[in-house]
Amino acid sequence: MKSIRLHIISLLMLLAVTGVAQQFPLTTQYLFNPYALTPAMAGVTGFSEVFLNYRSDWTGIEGHPQTARFNAVSNIYKKQMWLGSEVYMDNTDILSRFKASLSYTYKLKVENEQFIHFAVWGSYYQNVINYTNAIGVDPNDPLFKDITSLVVAKFNAGFGLNYNWRTMNVGFSIPTLFSSRQEVVNGQGVTFNLRQEFLFHISNIFSLNKRWDMQTYGVFRKTTNDPLSTELSVMFIYLQRFWTGIMYRSGGAVGVNLGGNLGAGLVFNYSYEVPIGGINAHSGGSHEFTLGWRFGSKNNRYFENNKDYYRKERKKIRNIDVNTNYPPIYDFQYRKNKR
Repeated sequence: MKSIRLHIISLLMLLAVTGVAQQFPLTTQYLFNPYALTPAMAGVTGFSEVFLNYRSDWTGIEGHPQTARFNAVSNIYKKQMWLGSEVYMDNTDILSRFKASLSYTYKLKVENEQFIHFAVWGSYYQNVINYTNAIGVDPNDPLFKDITSLVVAKFNAGFGLNYNWRTMNVGFSIPTLFSSRQEVVNGQGVTFNLRQEFLFHISNIFSLNKRWDMQTYGVFRKTTNDPLSTELSVMFIYLQRFWTGIMYRSGGAVGVNLGGNLGAGLVFNYSYEVPIGGINAHSGGSHEFTLGWRFGSKNNRYFENNKDYYRKERKKIRNIDVNTNYPPIYDFQYRKNKR
């Protein structure tokens, strides 16, 4: 048991060295897939979407983290109610983490082109230590008799708000409402903590000219007993279809990404991150691949919101041009009687 404890302690030290303690697997796909950041962003694009994601972190270290992720969001009522889900599996050496969540988001219109998104969600978390791959475990230890892994599971909930005006979004979320602590086996072994987390985000897309736009993003996370984590990025978008950008993450990482709309709603993105500073520089880079599908997309302008809904709304408040010579009312009546 002492050996496996040392093994896990070494693993946790590795996590701390390669960045500020990260409660959940990292991702940059929220730059083009808002739901991946928080369910409060569901419905921002006006489309139902589905994404598959794979990320490999710290490739220079044996047993480095690898994460497979799926998320989807779908409109269930008049562009106002959205249902979303996320599932991921993260493996780091002998430790694996699983999450499955389901969310509901209501999109409230407060003014023309201004919306507030209210989101609630529930999540299931499972952490597993596969001791069969650990070094120095005594197979005769009674603690491990007839078992191959140690498992702990938890349920949690979250909520979030997002204000959306055209291409600008400002929001606040609590991904984990409740803090919890649970030991793996009968008061022995390693404990898993699920800490309360707070998230604030702000983003906007600025038009540079007819061909180019620029998206700026700021994400700020605060987990109980951990320092503030900051992610800042700038992404340049060509013809609303192709994009490339740079990102900085506090704790020592910079990254670049490249992606685009391949046509008919099919999206691909690749991100590469490099750790910087001190011992981080020797942990190797991180690769992330994302493939997505946008339902109902009729053009290649990926960062343009679904105009079908907004066009209908604008017709209701369209102003009459006083300079237009409209036929008088009696003229309509005359033609009607003539028929």
